[in-house]
Amino acid sequence: MKKFTVKAIAVALASVCGSAAFAGAITSPAASSETKYAVESLINTTDITAPAIVYTMGVSRTTAQDFTVILTPSAGATFTSGSCATALPVIGGAGAATVSQKRSSSTECAYEVDVTTAFTTATTLTFTGLVYDTHTLATAGNTAGVTIALKDLGETAFIDNTGSLSRNVAISGNALRLVATADTATKADVNDENGPLFGFVTVGDDVNAVAKASFSILNNVTSGPWLKPDGTTSWDFVNDGTDIDVTVAGNFQGLLANGFLATTGNGTDPVVTATAAGTTATFTIVPSNVTGVNTTTTVTTTFTSARNASLGTSRTFGVSAVGDVVTGADVALSGSSGWWVWGANASQLMTPYFTTNNLYLSRFFFLNTSGAAVSYSAACYGETGNVVTINSNALPNGGLLSNGQTALNAGDICSFSGNTRGAIIFTVNAPINTVKGTYQAVNPGTGDNIVTPLTRPYNQANTTE
Repeated sequence: MKKFTVKAIAVALASVCGSAAFAGAITSPAASSETKYAVESLINTTDITAPAIVYTMGVSRTTAQDFTVILTPSAGATFTSGSCATALPVIGGAGAATVSQKRSSSTECAYEVDVTTAFTTATTLTFTGLVYDTHTLATAGNTAGVTIALKDLGETAFIDNTGSLSRNVAISGNALRLVATADTATKADVNDENGPLFGFVTVGDDVNAVAKASFSILNNVTSGPWLKPDGTTSWDFVNDGTDIDVTVAGNFQGLLANGFLATTGNGTDPVVTATAAGTTATFTIVPSNVTGVNTTTTVTTTFTSARNASLGTSRTFGVSAVGDVVTGADVALSGSSGWWVWGANASQLMTPYFTTNNLYLSRFFFLNTSGAAVSYSAACYGETGNVVTINSNALPNGGLLSNGQTALNAGDICSFSGNTRGAIIFTVNAPINTVKGTYQAVNPGTGDNIVTPLTRPYNQANTTE
């Protein structure tokens, strides 16, 4: 009796282990193979047709072992109850059954499976045409799924598995994207023939008065395209978009009138709104400006300098956009806040106050570590009505900063018709970190001694050095 009991236990354990080894599974879609839906094509109440869902039996079922199949949506989703009838499971692989719908609602599709020819582990149940009525797919990266439970007819116990199985069948993402690769090639030219830093160094697409930078519009560029709600058609901005409203943010001082342009090489060029006094340029890209699905459109922007004032030594432009689409909500295209970064083949130093009053010993001191003498120019600014004269043809020290230290008398640089005070910007033909400066004003009579570091305008690096 004892041996028989041990043998019975061993057989029972083998049976349990065998059943676990052959447990049923959702075999399609495969894990992490969700159908990809474009957020631009839907809102959270847009009906989504799920891909075919296939369940493969884990153990055999005889004709005396009828059962129930229950499908429920994932959290945050509901079914279109009418699609439960459409998704009535089709038996494949092996065996046969009469299948009927037991009940349907937005949260459940239940079916009775009456086995007429024995099922094997090759038998499949395929659910086609299940529709989600609500979901969270309007937010990129969200998923929708289904839970499948096989139970006895009375729905009191699980069969084929110890519990329910779940599988994500849909995921959402952005089909429309803006990619702005950093462009750091543009340099203001201290040797521009119209004036220091009035134009650009000729390099790449930049020449004299004109600098260019580009970004890309990606129209459903992916190895597996983002689809429309039918689950089969690729989303395409050319057909499914309205426009892309682009904003370029930065400093447009020195811009020639109508001097900021944009082109895509397709259709009519966008009309750009930008002024030299502004901080943004805006334009609209329409479907005819964009190439078809799974392609990249290059948008080239052009900044033309008026060449009548310094452009400074550093500027940063950002680019972003909002995509307006036919079906879904507007889509923010973040781009980059540091997309187009200008530099210069020079550096600038300034102080908002200095004096040429003869009561003061008023001087500028420079440290030049570039290894050679470098040229400089100066721009002086006075109060309203105070006429400034710049001694541009006879700058101290011959318009050069010696290697090492150079001292310049303020009165030798410029003069004022009224109050003997003003502001000054030095433009130095040397890399930004090789020249530093201070301003000193000494009153010999009182002993007052003011020393102020020259600062760098235009948000240059090392702004107080």
